[in-house]
Amino acid sequence: MKKFLFPLVILGTWLSFASTIYAQCNNKLNHISGTQNVAGANVTVTSVGNTCAWNTYCFGITDPYFIGYAPGPGSGPGAFTFTFSPAVNGLRFNFSGASGSGPDGEEIRLFINGAHYPMASPGVLNGCDQMAILTPAGDLQGVGSVSGWANTNITGFPITTLTVEDFVVGGSPNGSLFSLWFCNVILPTEWLDFSSALIDEQSVELTWTTSTEINNDFFTVERSQDGQSWQAIGQIDGAGNSDVPQTYIFEDLLPQVGENHYRIRQTSLDGGSSASDVETQTITATQGIHISPNPARNEVQVHMAGIANATVILRNQLGQQVQAPQTIGANQLTLRTQDLPRGIYYLEVKQDARVVSQKLVLE
Repeated sequence: MKKFLFPLVILGTWLSFASTIYAQCNNKLNHISGTQNVAGANVTVTSVGNTCAWNTYCFGITDPYFIGYAPGPGSGPGAFTFTFSPAVNGLRFNFSGASGSGPDGEEIRLFINGAHYPMASPGVLNGCDQMAILTPAGDLQGVGSVSGWANTNITGFPITTLTVEDFVVGGSPNGSLFSLWFCNVILPTEWLDFSSALIDEQSVELTWTTSTEINNDFFTVERSQDGQSWQAIGQIDGAGNSDVPQTYIFEDLLPQVGENHYRIRQTSLDGGSSASDVETQTITATQGIHISPNPARNEVQVHMAGIANATVILRNQLGQQVQAPQTIGANQLTLRTQDLPRGIYYLEVKQDARVVSQKLVLE
């Protein structure tokens, strides 16, 4: 093939050039199929048309991806597609070998997140080829025998998919080569803080703050007693997209007696998810008093082990005892409050020498 007749760049020049480009995105991709984890991102590579790996032309600058060519009678269009999970926040490319003389011509086109991406400007000389042309549509077009450029940088938004396509403009060009690096991984949610607190010795309040959110759909509050089997106990909508801190609060009104492990699972719009660290609160048998709902209207359930042996008193804001019909079971008491005026009350539970009082709102 004619492109392999070009001499390699002088070593000293290449080292100077490399020190410039490697100061930016530095996570280089080298696999041409399947999935590999690179710098925390699962990168899946697929291809269509004429593609192969090649590293004998412009080595160290544009390898290993060869599009528009395959050994043997394989010239013609081809494309590599890269899928990043989680999304990445930037890409860097070097290109070489695009034909553009006589009837043989080709273009390199980029598609990001499913849409054509016009490159804003050409890069710099790659040390192996003459400079290619940037078309009005924002694609790299070959000129002369072979051409290309280096140091195309794309940053500033989450990138989940990338397709690099060799498009045949005319004739039978020899295909194009490129190298690809990506910048640091962006997780759908970046956590600033997650904490828990025991409220009135009977419920657990969870508070978490995110620094950024990208396509965040919702949070699921999960609880476990052994730290291995998790149960969803609540869900809160996320902010969608945000670059300022967001704080969320959830109260578990019915924690289990013993250890309660909590974590927050974030789910993005594309179905991906990430989990927070784990917070733990311990509820003793005497702390296991739970009142729900609160606020309430027609009735209130009081859950407590051995409540049949406890005394439950409802008081108004003046401390006066208020009568409300009660139904008592082994571990649950129901107060029928539909006839009481709206307002703030205090539910007092006496068990042995222990007295617990909790505010109750009727609305």
